[in-house]
Amino acid sequence: MTLESYRNFVTIVECGSILAAANQLLIAQPSLSNQLKNIETYYGAKLLIRNRHKLELTDAGRVFYLHAREICQAEEKLHNEIHNKKTAFSELLKLSIPAGNSAYFLHHLFDDFRAAYPNVNFDFYEIPSDFAIPNVLNHVTEIGLIRSSLPGYASLAVYPYEKEEIVAICKPDHRLMQNGDILDIAQLADYPLAVPFDCLDLVRSSFGHRLLAPNISIITSSNATAIEWARSFGTIALASLTTADFQHIKDLAVKHFSDDNLFITSAFIVNKEYPLSRAARNFLGFHGVDVG
Repeated sequence: MTLESYRNFVTIVECGSILAAANQLLIAQPSLSNQLKNIETYYGAKLLIRNRHKLELTDAGRVFYLHAREICQAEEKLHNEIHNKKTAFSELLKLSIPAGNSAYFLHHLFDDFRAAYPNVNFDFYEIPSDFAIPNVLNHVTEIGLIRSSLPGYASLAVYPYEKEEIVAICKPDHRLMQNGDILDIAQLADYPLAVPFDCLDLVRSSFGHRLLAPNISIITSSNATAIEWARSFGTIALASLTTADFQHIKDLAVKHFSDDNLFITSAFIVNKEYPLSRAARNFLGFHGVDVG
């Protein structure tokens, strides 16, 4: 068996079809189908059941997939370590961070650390918080930064990082600005809203407590997109802002809410079952996390 066979099998499973995997791998579909048959012949077991609309792993296929993915990850880790030895970088830090972070937040998180530790190279997985958790559980990344309810897995250590208040953001001449310094969320019931996905459940819950439904005109993947809708199209953005974000929206007006529950806590997560690298310990310690 070649490494390519393992990689291609993992791609087939994760793409959900041979056609999609072939397109991603830039391989002819018949060739990829033959590779799959050769793997099944080699191991003497049926690995995939091909239904009309999707592929399903057999029990043997599930075992093979998990080990094939481990093989691919080990090869990738080896490749990265060798690459780092050939360059000026001496350490590699793999992190999962929420997709849609503003550039200002990323500067806030990494600029000073990179200045203090110039020999650390980074491997970022920018994905939704819910996907960062399995990445850390499966040791794909050492550290995850999440913006969601804190996970309750026994193998995860959770370190709260920042409290991000959800605020209303709109143009300074918006008539909402005439409603005082502090808003009740019920005052927004008649206005179109732009809400990032991370804030969606909290916004709906806050409206629901007042027996109201929010008028959500767009759900965005990032705060930046929601804010741009407020800036360009006159909607009201309900977004969680970090300290780094506030200073970069001075052309817009910001209103705070009376509801004390409208905030998101971001947190670092690590897998307690794996020892942290020196780079990971330094990164967490740099951001005030004592991992002992």
